[in-house]
Amino acid sequence: MTNRAGDSGRAALAEGGAPRRAGRLCRLGLLGALAGLAAPLLTPLWLGFDVFSQFTIHFAILAAACGAGLLTRQGLKLAIPAAIGGVLALSFWANRHASPGFDAPPPAGQIRVMTFNTWARNHDIDAIAAEVRRERPDIVGMMEYAPPKQKLPGMLKAVLPHHGDCMSRPHCYLGFFSRWPIEKISGRSLWAGPPYLHAVVRAPSGPLNVFVVHTLRFPWLGSQLNQIKAMAHLVGKVKGPVIVMGDFNTTPFSVMMRTFIKRTKLTRRTFVPSWPAWAGPLPQLAIDHIFASPDLRTVSGPFIGRNAGSDHFPVILTLERK
Repeated sequence: MTNRAGDSGRAALAEGGAPRRAGRLCRLGLLGALAGLAAPLLTPLWLGFDVFSQFTIHFAILAAACGAGLLTRQGLKLAIPAAIGGVLALSFWANRHASPGFDAPPPAGQIRVMTFNTWARNHDIDAIAAEVRRERPDIVGMMEYAPPKQKLPGMLKAVLPHHGDCMSRPHCYLGFFSRWPIEKISGRSLWAGPPYLHAVVRAPSGPLNVFVVHTLRFPWLGSQLNQIKAMAHLVGKVKGPVIVMGDFNTTPFSVMMRTFIKRTKLTRRTFVPSWPAWAGPLPQLAIDHIFASPDLRTVSGPFIGRNAGSDHFPVILTLERK
């Protein structure tokens, strides 16, 4: 014989237990997000904590979503959609900075810069060339400039006639293209710093030092920081207008970025998420950057271009001398 009163009591307990479990999960999510936001403060004790800084925005989104779920007593019913919405909003914001493409190079006195990790596995050379032509940059730095991409200088000669690379050196897959003559170019790899190219470009407004860089990434944080310090020391010795661009494999919130800026006195001019491009129009992390010396000011950008088959979106910025 069924005990209706007992069944009703168990049902009521079950109904009351679900919100409590959801509330506990929300609290755990909030605590986890706050711990993620606080962890980078411990980086002086152990560099591994810097990993959490890469996801500062995502931890903030999760904290806000879980906090809203707790305050409204909606729990996961609100927290999960809010967290997903926050991540999508970040990508939407990045796509608000999508480059429209340009019909012509910038006016005299301005310098349009493009940094593009073309991805070693990407063999769609036609798409890469088409994207460069669409952006009409004055100078381009390419990372993961693998051997199949050696066709690009011929394909881009009409718009970027001057070219250099460091592929003769081991593990130095970097390429450089310029609308203006290159006075000298040199590259280096297998040293304390990252693989880099250093070009002195004869721009109409005067000589311009441009560095193309590709650093290590997680989990080699100690080596990555050593590379950042060595590169900053090298760049800091250069006189005159300086642009440094490339794939730094770190976001603006990282100790890597703070160290590079502090030691070079350059200003980071980029902030738009550029990776991953394999997720479609949903980039999440700003790891491709352009830095410039104080005598150069930003005119427009930064923008992200089309990925042209890469796992990164290119980043485009227009500068001019003050």
